[in-house]
Amino acid sequence: MKKFRFVQLEPGAVISDGDFQAMSARERGVYWTLILYLYCNNGRLKLDFAELSRLCACENFKQVWAKIRHKFSVRGRILKHKRVTRELARAQQYIQNQRAAGLRGAEKRWGRHSEPIATKRKGNEIEKGSKHNSNSSEQSFSSSNSVRVRSLTFHEALVNLIRPRNQSDRTCFRNVANWLVEGCARGKFNERIFERVLDYAKEASKGRKPAAVFMSLLKKELGYGRQEKTAMPKL
Repeated sequence: MKKFRFVQLEPGAVISDGDFQAMSARERGVYWTLILYLYCNNGRLKLDFAELSRLCACENFKQVWAKIRHKFSVRGRILKHKRVTRELARAQQYIQNQRAAGLRGAEKRWGRHSEPIATKRKGNEIEKGSKHNSNSSEQSFSSSNSVRVRSLTFHEALVNLIRPRNQSDRTCFRNVANWLVEGCARGKFNERIFERVLDYAKEASKGRKPAAVFMSLLKKELGYGRQEKTAMPKL
């Protein structure tokens, strides 16, 4: 599960909770420290008293834990919290809905720009293309849409495999996605190229400098960044 930067919080529900009101200042501090670490670790923490004592900066952690233990669930030495689990699931669903909406919006937006009637120049006169030319244009546009939608999902998968460390990485990854789209448009690649490049990203993600390794693989295997003088076979 992806780590989330933001989740919903209801301050009123927290301060009105009877258990929370009965906690001492130290118990509240340990309780909320554990909650925050759970949010940062996909809702799971190992119940290691020495480690949790260090994380909470609490020397008598076991004594404090005995007071707040009932607010958490523990199974197989794994610490969880019901509300944290629910909010993380809600955040995950929200992101999935936003992604789906974005793809639908992109398809709709590109669809409005299609031109079903092709044109051709004959002397100084612009004439309407034949029905055959129109159909060919529509098919070509449909194929272009498919590639661009694939590029969106490709870019999302790429940044999940290799986290951009700075703006330069983010720009580089966008350029790679655009380069693949252009390659498909020129006939150099087909749509399977996106899966192949993601395989490179998976391989690179295991190294110490995944972004650098990834770009090196692209240059070596696909000639990324080189000017092409001859036609290349489809990959």
